[in-house]
Amino acid sequence: MSKKNVKEVVILGASFAGLQVASDLAGTVDLKVTVVDPLQYWEFTPSIHTLLGGARSDGETLLTPLNEKLVGKDVSFITGRAMALDEEGNISVLINQSIQKIRYDYLVIATGCGYATPIRPVESKLESRLSSISKCKKKVADSTSILIVGGGAVGVEMAAELAWCGKKVTLATNAHELLLDCPSQTREKAQTWLLTHGVDIFFQTKVQEHAVNTFKLIRGNGADAVTTISQFDSCFWCIGGKPRTEFLANSLIVKLDPRGFVQIDQATRQAAPGIYAIGDVAAKSDAQRLASYAHLEGEFVARAILKHAKSGQLSTDQYIAPPRFVALSLGPRDGAFIYDSYHISMFPGRLVPILKMVIEAWFIRLLPMPYAILKLLPGDVAARFWCKKSKAPSPAVA
Repeated sequence: MSKKNVKEVVILGASFAGLQVASDLAGTVDLKVTVVDPLQYWEFTPSIHTLLGGARSDGETLLTPLNEKLVGKDVSFITGRAMALDEEGNISVLINQSIQKIRYDYLVIATGCGYATPIRPVESKLESRLSSISKCKKKVADSTSILIVGGGAVGVEMAAELAWCGKKVTLATNAHELLLDCPSQTREKAQTWLLTHGVDIFFQTKVQEHAVNTFKLIRGNGADAVTTISQFDSCFWCIGGKPRTEFLANSLIVKLDPRGFVQIDQATRQAAPGIYAIGDVAAKSDAQRLASYAHLEGEFVARAILKHAKSGQLSTDQYIAPPRFVALSLGPRDGAFIYDSYHISMFPGRLVPILKMVIEAWFIRLLPMPYAILKLLPGDVAARFWCKKSKAPSPAVA
């Protein structure tokens, strides 16, 4: 096929969603695929707690150079940062301190969200990231008391891992419960596990840095708020991330919601004709901000692009979010498994860490899930046969 007939696919972001699209489109003769990311490597972030907690000897098992991940896939990779999107089918990218325009026929926005380091990497080079992880691991090893800020899955898994390693852990969350988007049985199990392993839990508590290794813990609101100042050897901020959409702030094509996420047509994942937004950067239910959904959305969008590029016809398929699978680890020997909106009590907790290892190996290899089958799985009705009825939420713990 002549060059003039080749369609340009530009993918912004090289994590679960972006890499899945690139992998699925790789080798298509009438498509040229280019991946743009400011980092030179890909990190399997969901397992970072096992690394920082000491269960892994180094970071190499979680880190893969992107040129290796994409080798043999007939995909171009550019180390750069998206800066602006124009109305003429170009994306401006900062490459080696200079702005270059890259033309696209299809644009996939998969830039994800930014979280506090070291939970999410910010270092461009692999060697720098490995060095940062090594320093963080040493600091954790030398720490006696550790503060975890955030009561979501990341905060709970991090607190559990560190508590298992014998650290004195304090978890502070602004919410009235842990794991708000999980079933009540899961919340109860996690809270009980943490308390049993000596974790102090502070609900409805805001945290502010006061000085080096010193923090303000503000419990309550307004005149009833109680402030205490405490010292900790280390602190991990495991709170909600901000979408990486600064380059779209002035876009006339792609619209952002009030929180900065890309507004999309939920059925097609399109933000505008020929422009898709997938993964954590897309405006969707927070319960779907999981690696598995990013992977599935990537598969769906890749098929839509393939169909349009080959036939010129828009795909009539509509994206249907499959039931949610969540494997929540509580240290290296326990955990909880969630299917859709149910806590599966029949699934032994001791198998959850093993399941997470299998999931990690699967995702790192970019193996298909595949979406076409998973979307057909039954949801709540089937889950009712697998689990016990959830109890009422447990009271908050100071």
